[in-house]
Amino acid sequence: MKEVTSFVMKGILKSKYILLVPIILIFFMVTLLTINSQQSGPTSQELQDTFDHRKETVNFLIGNLLNKKSHLGLPEEQQIALDSLLVQEGYLKEISTKLGIGDLDISTENLAYLKEYNLYENYDFINYNNTKLLEVEHLKAATLQRHDLTYTEQETPYNTALFSKQLFQIVFSPFTAFLFLLIFIYKLISDDQNRIFEFFKVNSLSNITVYFGYLMPFVILLLKYTILASFLSLLPPIVTGNLDMIHYPIEVVIGTDTLLVPVWKWLLYLPIGWGIFVSLMLVFAICLFKYRISFSFLIAIITFPIVIAYICSVHFGFLVVNPIHLIVSYDKQLLATNRFITYLFGMLILLILCLAACYPVFKSKRIVLRSSFLSHARKKYVPKPKWKLLQFEQIKKKRKGHVLFTFILLVGIIGGTFVVVNQAFQKLPTIYLNVIDDFQNILIDQQVQWKVIEEEFDLEAEKMKSSSEESKDISTEFPEENPYSIMIKDIENEYNNLEGLKDEIDTQDFSKMYREIMESSQSYKELDPSMWNVTVMASEEQQRILDEKNITPWPIGHQWISHFNDPSYAVDSVHYKLMKSSQERNTKYGNSGLFSLYKFLDWNMMLIVLGIYILLSWSSLSEEQRPNPSIHFLTTKPITFKSIYTSKWAYNLVIAYSMLLISGGIVFIISLLIGGLGESDYPILVYATGITDDEMFFSNVDNVHFFFESLMVLIVKSGVLIVAQIFFLNSLFSLIGKWVKNHYVTIIITVLVSVAGYYLANQYITASFMHLNPFIYFDTWHIVDGWKSVLSNSPTVNFNNGLMILLSSGLLLFLIGFIPKRKRVS
Repeated sequence: MKEVTSFVMKGILKSKYILLVPIILIFFMVTLLTINSQQSGPTSQELQDTFDHRKETVNFLIGNLLNKKSHLGLPEEQQIALDSLLVQEGYLKEISTKLGIGDLDISTENLAYLKEYNLYENYDFINYNNTKLLEVEHLKAATLQRHDLTYTEQETPYNTALFSKQLFQIVFSPFTAFLFLLIFIYKLISDDQNRIFEFFKVNSLSNITVYFGYLMPFVILLLKYTILASFLSLLPPIVTGNLDMIHYPIEVVIGTDTLLVPVWKWLLYLPIGWGIFVSLMLVFAICLFKYRISFSFLIAIITFPIVIAYICSVHFGFLVVNPIHLIVSYDKQLLATNRFITYLFGMLILLILCLAACYPVFKSKRIVLRSSFLSHARKKYVPKPKWKLLQFEQIKKKRKGHVLFTFILLVGIIGGTFVVVNQAFQKLPTIYLNVIDDFQNILIDQQVQWKVIEEEFDLEAEKMKSSSEESKDISTEFPEENPYSIMIKDIENEYNNLEGLKDEIDTQDFSKMYREIMESSQSYKELDPSMWNVTVMASEEQQRILDEKNITPWPIGHQWISHFNDPSYAVDSVHYKLMKSSQERNTKYGNSGLFSLYKFLDWNMMLIVLGIYILLSWSSLSEEQRPNPSIHFLTTKPITFKSIYTSKWAYNLVIAYSMLLISGGIVFIISLLIGGLGESDYPILVYATGITDDEMFFSNVDNVHFFFESLMVLIVKSGVLIVAQIFFLNSLFSLIGKWVKNHYVTIIITVLVSVAGYYLANQYITASFMHLNPFIYFDTWHIVDGWKSVLSNSPTVNFNNGLMILLSSGLLLFLIGFIPKRKRVS
């Protein structure tokens, strides 16, 4: 085994590509470090905003008490509260001053402020903070003070252990694990095709020696990569002296509890867990390789149990025997509960058992799987009577690996969308808690304002009562109860209802309970028509349709936030904060197959997919002319120029549609297994411009008609539109490929034309002729939901016209390609 290991290791180390790994790692880390260092500091700004808001509230309360003191004097309790507020004001000024100059060492001042605020709560005056959040804040500040640490940038760190954690989560991710597996399988298959395995057997080396000899070098490389990536990731905090930040506490939400987990747990767990997981995949891969399974089926067979393991983790939660937790869903189940050492030890034992189980597999000389369908051995090409040119294209692409690589990338993009959607759904309890806390903070601010008004009302009532007693005027009537007290009680009840709702977050009916608390009992029809915006109207009308069809609403919000209420349309920072908060409280989540497709289209990921088709999968006339002029060979068979042009155009369509259908179908099936099909009749808001119908609604505020279309109909329309987009781009690519002799120049020109067309279509969207621009219809979801027609202020920018223009312009471009070139006269 030593000889094989040494031979394989030397072959790998001599490869010119091995130096790319550290170069890529260093380049990536330096780039991320540079980008993060140029960021404005969201965490710092968030701290600044938090304490500035508290300071404004304290100043507001102090001003109110001083005003009351100057007129009537203060009771003893309120005088003590005023003294406490003055002390809090001092601490808040110190904190704000430090944050203003970029000094985040505020733990001592914050702890002093929190201690004073705890005393202030006992004075039974106006509480202006969320007590639950203050408990977490106090625990975090105490942890920082205990380890002599400062607050630091968490979202875009660049010189602390939090930057190392961010890098660890990238370099030790499922993506890098899959990439390592691909390299390993490629090495196995290429050496097998070069008869390296036969060479070892000729030299009297046993199967066990050969296969373990191939496995060990990659395990060693895995260890070296882990050490190198860990060292480079830890280099910034080591150089800057910020390594103590490994004790920095990160908030992890479990149910309704927020726990603080130090950074060092990620730094310890991630490389070890990633290494064990990749090792398990390598062992599985080399066992399957022994049975001569083709590359694609080998990847598929390895991917299948990983997907099953992920589905099991979604449905049943943490399972100690499930290796998927080595790289996915580990933070809550392991890091926050101090079980990760035990789990890693158990997974290491599993790896040892798998290595032991490989012994009889490698020792066996029988090949169990003999099916020619699974064999990766090259077959002699025998052309079929029909479609010879299409076969010719397919063989060329297969040999270049374009088809398989494109398929893997497509599955990665669509599957990545599915993972993002499903992971967001898995984080719903955390999202629920953040949303409730955010809304409680808004209620606290409202409560402070109304309590001050209540105090002022009592003050005015006392003045009027005193003046009437002095004038002996008994005709003046005073309300027995302060009317603002009712508003305050309503706010307190709403706050308490939300607090009680936190305990129900993990229950099945939480979404319904949340919606019932948030929904208003007043219909928009009872309001003035000047308040009938799309958000208000559509939210109520959609709920009516959901009730009529007995459809379970998507979590979490009770409103359907229209595009008119997008935070990007805010007029100032305060307006933006309110709109952003409203959007987050009403963001929809789901994990069904149809919801995943909806998000995929809503995020307009199809643009990236189409770009990959252009760059990798498509064939053009230009690649036949240079550098290998195979077109001369084809045209002397004799095969006409038009036949070659048509066959390439047809091949591009077939391969593009096939890849899209297969990859999308696989991901949809996975989503179906995890979250079910979903509600095909789910009503989705669709905008309409210049169209009137009895079933449509009209908003006076936004000056637009709207109606509701079923989710399935919109997804089908989007799919049909994507088919037309590919048809158009295919024809454009084919025509440019005819005119340009270099294949890569063809790719670049196609990309530039597409980007320029899309940019101009959106830059001059209100132009009267813009509906004739095919690129305006590449914003797939906004075409089918009518938003593009609103932006362009034209009803002609719609699905039907988009389909017709894309197909007709694509056909026109294809036919132009048949125009023969004018021969030059010498």
